[in-house]
Amino acid sequence: MLTLYLLRHAKSSWADESMRDFDRPLANRGREACAIIGELIAEKGIDFDLVLVSTAVRTRETLDLIKQRAKFNGEVRYDERIYEATTSQLLEVISEMESDRESVLLVGHNPGIEDLLELLTRQHVRITTANFAKIDINVPTWSANLVSNGTLDWIIRPEDISHG
Repeated sequence: MLTLYLLRHAKSSWADESMRDFDRPLANRGREACAIIGELIAEKGIDFDLVLVSTAVRTRETLDLIKQRAKFNGEVRYDERIYEATTSQLLEVISEMESDRESVLLVGHNPGIEDLLELLTRQHVRITTANFAKIDINVPTWSANLVSNGTLDWIIRPEDISHG
């Protein structure tokens, strides 16, 4: 059994409308959401064998801020193919993972993240910024057919977590 965690980047800033989409940083609300998700990962004791991240500024910043709170140790790989990826492109990235990587986090963008969750689980779930999902995949290797072989274990939205 493999575990794929999906994380959509946190809320990005539109303050500078002349900025390329790829270069947009996180908004304050996005930074706050990263702290919430990072603390949750730490509380649950979640660790990842590998983290795959889009090269866009907002996904890199999302991971950096979450890592500050969560303190996980998995290898991080930045992959430009994740930015604006279709489900087939995301499946290609995932299929290249080594078989000893059983718990993987993919940090990316919509519509790719939302579409991938639906392709793997056959469940349509709306994924907004900083949503974090866990999918159990009932296949032996990442290169196997993942389509419809996943089960959504949970999805966490920062706005649903009590702020104490």
